[in-house]
Amino acid sequence: MRHPACVLAVVVTASLLAQSPAPADDPTPQSLEEFQSTAARVLEASGVPGAGIALVRRDAVEWAGGLGHADRDAGTPVTADTHFRVGSISKTFIALALVQLSEDGTVDLDATVAEAAPEIDIDNPWNDTAPVRIIHVLQHTAGFDDMHFNERYLPEGEDERPLEEVLKINPNSRRVRWKPGTRMSYSNPGYGVAGFILEKAAGEPYEDYIAREIFEPLEMATSSFRLTADDEALMAKGYAGPTGPPVGYPRIYLRPAGNMHSSPREMAEFVRMLLGFGELGTASVIDPEYLGSMEQPQTSLAVTAGLRNGYASAIYTTLELPYRVLGHNGGIDGFLSNFGYSPSRDVGFVVLLNSTGSQAAEAIRRLSSLAIRYLKRDVEPPSKPEIKVDAAVLDRYAGYYHDANPRHQFAWAFQWLLAGRTVEVQDGSLYSHRFFGERERLIPVTESAFRLENQLDASRVFTTDGDGNMVLAGAGIYAERRSRWRVDVIRVPVLASPLIVASVFAAALVWVARVRRARPRGFWGLKLTMLLCPVALLVPTMSLSVTPDRTWGAPNAGTTAVFLGTLAIPALAATVAALTMVAVRQGASRLLVAYAALIALAMAALSLYLKSHNLLGVRLWMY
Repeated sequence: MRHPACVLAVVVTASLLAQSPAPADDPTPQSLEEFQSTAARVLEASGVPGAGIALVRRDAVEWAGGLGHADRDAGTPVTADTHFRVGSISKTFIALALVQLSEDGTVDLDATVAEAAPEIDIDNPWNDTAPVRIIHVLQHTAGFDDMHFNERYLPEGEDERPLEEVLKINPNSRRVRWKPGTRMSYSNPGYGVAGFILEKAAGEPYEDYIAREIFEPLEMATSSFRLTADDEALMAKGYAGPTGPPVGYPRIYLRPAGNMHSSPREMAEFVRMLLGFGELGTASVIDPEYLGSMEQPQTSLAVTAGLRNGYASAIYTTLELPYRVLGHNGGIDGFLSNFGYSPSRDVGFVVLLNSTGSQAAEAIRRLSSLAIRYLKRDVEPPSKPEIKVDAAVLDRYAGYYHDANPRHQFAWAFQWLLAGRTVEVQDGSLYSHRFFGERERLIPVTESAFRLENQLDASRVFTTDGDGNMVLAGAGIYAERRSRWRVDVIRVPVLASPLIVASVFAAALVWVARVRRARPRGFWGLKLTMLLCPVALLVPTMSLSVTPDRTWGAPNAGTTAVFLGTLAIPALAATVAALTMVAVRQGASRLLVAYAALIALAMAALSLYLKSHNLLGVRLWMY
């Protein structure tokens, strides 16, 4: 998760596995011993203390065990029974439980959330024609925002609340931002809603239903959505990087989205059930037809346009590994996780790490690739499809596309400035060049569906929205074609404004050096006010950088500084403008007046932009 440095990182690695370059090309292991030794080297190179891993075949678990340390300081080894927080893998169990209840008619996944749980407030401008349905929530196409700051972590000493109370903390995260069922955008609050619907339908806490209907038949006796002091004795310690103390086990409000913990041995049984089309031994957990439905995206514009790969009901397709893989991954403070299985139902894997950060994300990519390549080492990797498309068809897709499915509305104010891509035809091929990023060739799989070079199949499709506008859509992608100048007329001034304001620091050195040569008045009031402008821009950023992200949802010195700092931006813009007019009347030099006017305009531009995103005077504890 991107907007705080280390928030509840549910599916922190989902976009990394789905959008990043191919994993490092470690040699394919030819034996279990080679796999274990290579995996150990990956951990050592990345600084990840330990990993719980399971290599699964349909008829048996080839190996479930651990590498490295569950406790870095004590040197406690990871074993097959060491527990890890699995983050967003929790969502797969929530979705599976609701699909179970749909088998006997207890739940209709196409029913509206308002019908299933009228207690839940949803602000949906399209409600009359496009209400939010349960299937939208499961497939992240409801249009919800991701977690707001005050619904992430429980304060120290606070007891866990029932889900209905949790969902009342901040209904703003359930403000629908586009027509439901059109764009995929990952939302943890959506799975809080799903957990509550599960409780209402089952007539008991979702933790108890899943324990009885999923964990028990799969003999996952110690896995749980509850995290008690007794459970902590089973747990590895989680870390934020290669160095530093353990991060603890911070409690979260939206428990259905990421509170589950399990071990490599027990997660292996879950993967075996998926390989067995919903059955494990004599236990039948889900009907094969319903499991197949869980694996298929159903509710986005990309699906309507024929794209079959993407995020389904908490199971998604990974196309960047050497073989197609279904599964889910997750992240929460101190832990990353991933499980995957082949659609051919022959092999699967589990990788659990007790560390987060970029090095850990790279490690889980490499370990996932190692696992699937080792398990399928005797199977030829599939060929990558490519067809020839007439240049006239490709020309229809050319243009500038700006992203329009933000995950975090708060972060979107900053991401919008760097978003967008230009699609162009060169030498008979289609290319996509991001505003900040490398150029990528879009390889045609059909006339409208394309893949990237490192992908096994189509991951995005060109289609039109309800108004006939061209869009580029896929798993986590939704970009609208528009005139680039309409974006740049906002983007360029806003990006330039902080640089203009920052120049005051350099100007101040000149003012100080020439203080004795200044006119009698000196216009120091104006100059000092201008000097406060870059300080006002730095205050919110610097305050949050020294404030633990777990406390961003509470009133404290850091969040108060953000509130005051963002209010100071328009106040200083107005003050500099007023003092500039006074300086003009008092005979200030044209250079000083012009420079001061430029600073006032830059601060005004930033003020207007922040206002358009509701970030002036933002109170993070209420956001």
